[in-house]
Amino acid sequence: MPSKKTQRSTVSRLLAAAVTVGAILTFPVAAQANPSISGSTSGPDGLIWMPNYGANSVVGFDPDTLDKVKEIPSVGDHPLVIKMLPDQSRMFVGNFGPLSWNVSVIDTKTESVISRIPTLGPAYAVSILSHDGRYLFVPTGASVVHVIDTQSLQIVRTLPIALPPAPAHLELSPDDSTMYAFSTAGTITKYDTVTGAPLAPPLFLGGFVPGWGAVSADGNTIYAVNFFSGLTTIDAQSWTVKKVLPMELTDGPLSATLSPDGKELWLCNYFGKEIIVIGTETGEPTRTIPTENTPVYVGFSAEGDKTYVSSVDGTSGLLGNVPELPFLHDAVDAYGLLNAYAAAPLNLDTVLTAYDTDTFTEIDSTTLKGALVAGVYPG
Repeated sequence: MPSKKTQRSTVSRLLAAAVTVGAILTFPVAAQANPSISGSTSGPDGLIWMPNYGANSVVGFDPDTLDKVKEIPSVGDHPLVIKMLPDQSRMFVGNFGPLSWNVSVIDTKTESVISRIPTLGPAYAVSILSHDGRYLFVPTGASVVHVIDTQSLQIVRTLPIALPPAPAHLELSPDDSTMYAFSTAGTITKYDTVTGAPLAPPLFLGGFVPGWGAVSADGNTIYAVNFFSGLTTIDAQSWTVKKVLPMELTDGPLSATLSPDGKELWLCNYFGKEIIVIGTETGEPTRTIPTENTPVYVGFSAEGDKTYVSSVDGTSGLLGNVPELPFLHDAVDAYGLLNAYAAAPLNLDTVLTAYDTDTFTEIDSTTLKGALVAGVYPG
């Protein structure tokens, strides 16, 4: 018979999962931050730049000490995604809203917002920079993808996503000719990046709410992280599902990042408070690393010797003083895991931690108020 502690843990996760069905859009996930991917590196001597979703700002951290050394305030309403041009001259920040829907453009020399590009619906889930840095692809909650010219700062194309609607994540092929749209219904469809024409029928991923994904460097393999039901591996050439790695309904896999060498996929199991390392050759877990708080994203240094983990403490702030009553803490914890959207009024803590990739021993960490998501890293 399960222990009371196990029962409470299961109840907590089930409560959180139940709330997530209706509220997953309040804390969408963000873009990849593997330094080998265009738009995810701040340069060899750059800072770690992170969107503070809970404080409407962008924060710069020293990668060696993790000290907060810069902060750009009032970037937008719930900034979610950062992509940086290859020459590090500009950062593009997707703002989820609801008070305003736009992409903010930051000049890195002046560290100020120089433009706000309105979007049709909230800049949802992820933005992807083309490999040459010329175009930014921004999916929105209105089921369209805006294509922004990063030089003129104009929207040059708006592509509808209709098969099926609601793009929860977006990836590009290595030659930027094809975009892969993941829908909340649990499908992936590929489109022409210029015409917006669908290039293949939707594939069912064997799970639902694929809020994150990745593409191998050669473009042959696509990964979909399904918030419900685990990780799906897709063969891009044959357009077939190769493998589904199932996970418990109450786990909540939120994001995953390919290591710079492409040999591992590091998956943040949000409700499980752990990181699962998956070997890309086998598609099977090789180790599980427990985390103190709920992990949101893993970013890598250029060499891959360091990982930077952003996490949220759902029981900090105003939620930390509830009385010790049966199941009350479980309900509070379940709510806390999903309240990053209200991190500022709830006075929540967010943590950025650096680890040694080989041993996963903690090197350093820093804590501030808000909810850090994923940004750009030195490389």
